[in-house]
Amino acid sequence: MDASKFTSKTQEALSSAIRQASAAGNPDVKPVHILLALLDQPEGLARPLLEAVGADAARVTAAARQQAAAQPAAQGSTVAAPNLARDTLAVLEEAGKRAADLDDQYVSTEHLLVGLAAEGGQVAELLKQQGATAKALLAAFKEVRGSARVTSPDPEGTYKALEKYGSDLTQAARDGKLDPVIGRDQEIRRVVQVLSRRTKNNPVLIGEPW
Repeated sequence: MDASKFTSKTQEALSSAIRQASAAGNPDVKPVHILLALLDQPEGLARPLLEAVGADAARVTAAARQQAAAQPAAQGSTVAAPNLARDTLAVLEEAGKRAADLDDQYVSTEHLLVGLAAEGGQVAELLKQQGATAKALLAAFKEVRGSARVTSPDPEGTYKALEKYGSDLTQAARDGKLDPVIGRDQEIRRVVQVLSRRTKNNPVLIGEPW
C-alpha cells in the first residue's frame, strides 16, 4: 500500500504500533497494536467513533491490552525488528478500499478502524462484541466527521471545528447556564431583525454586552 496516501494521524498510528511491537519483543505488528495506537491518539477519531456506535472505549482498550500481552515475544540483542503481519496488511488494504469507496483521497484513521473491524481477526471479534462492526462504524462517519471528505493529509483537525473552537449558546440556554437578559429589549429586537434578513449574511455576536 502507498504510504504517501496515509494521513499524518494514520502514519503516526502505524509508527506507534511498530514501536509497541518492538518494545514488547513481538516478531510481528498485529492488528491489536494498531488498535491500541489509535486509541492512544488524544485527538484521533477512534474513541469518538466507538462512542458513536455505543461501544465502551475503556473496555475495548482493556481487552486489546490483554490481547497484546498474549502475543509471542522474544528478548535479546539479536531479535529482529517486527514485520507487518499478514492480517495487518489485510487491514491496511481494506482501509484503502474503504477510502476509495468514499471518494477520499487519503487513508485516515477512521478508515483504519473500519479495516480493523472488517479484517482484523481477533481484533475484529473484540470490536464486534462491543457492537463496533464495520457496517456500524461506517454509518457513524457522518456523525463524527459530517459530510467532509478526506482531501488533505491532516483532515482530523478540521472535523467538528465549531464544537472545538466555538460555544453553543443555544445549548447553554437550554441547560440554564446563561444569565437572564434584562433591559435589552431594543437590542434583542434589533438582533432578531438582522438575523431575519433573507438577503444578508448572518452576523456573529462577539464580546461582552454593553
